[in-house]
Amino acid sequence: MKKYIYIFLFLISSFSASLLISQSFRVGQIPNGGINSCANCHVSGFGGGPRNSFGQRIEQSFLNSQGNVVWNAQLANLDSDGDGFSNGVELQNPTGIWSGGPVGDPSKVTNPGDPLSKPNPTSITEEVITNRYVLYNNYPNPFNPSTTIAFEIPKSEFVSLQIFSINGELIKTILQESLNAGRYEKSWNGEDEYGNQVVSGIYFYRIKAGHFENSRRMILLK
Repeated sequence: MKKYIYIFLFLISSFSASLLISQSFRVGQIPNGGINSCANCHVSGFGGGPRNSFGQRIEQSFLNSQGNVVWNAQLANLDSDGDGFSNGVELQNPTGIWSGGPVGDPSKVTNPGDPLSKPNPTSITEEVITNRYVLYNNYPNPFNPSTTIAFEIPKSEFVSLQIFSINGELIKTILQESLNAGRYEKSWNGEDEYGNQVVSGIYFYRIKAGHFENSRRMILLK
């Protein structure tokens, strides 16, 4: 009987150790992850236990088949803790383009899973101030019932953001106004210009800003 008890305890301890290791190596898979360490994803800074909002989002949507974190523009654009700053801004990598190593200003890193930990708007790294035109992939995609479209403009421009059907029919004008340089997020709730819910299918969103024009595909799946 004792033999089986020892085997059981050994398996439990091995599982716990494996769990801790899997959590610790993920620290190095997000920009500046070593600053807040396990507190980036867990309520407890010691690791393990309940995940915070950032950790939950990673667990749900941003792990590959090997259990590694997939850091990309979509995850960087999300504001997991709802404090008004995207995960990328809090981790000093707002674009989501990162291949390891130091990035941004580590002294300005805050916790993307803690709404009480957020940047001082006057101290956000200059990397946040874009110098290019960018239209990001919407998220989530496919979506139901709403999705978020993010874009960046490097200077003040009159910006048009519109939704089209796969046949080129204008479905909804999301935005038509002058904007200052910066990064913006707009939502579409799957409604047309008249407030009617559109059917499932493929749609395109298109941005025009000065001489810049780009479009991307999205899928409404009900």
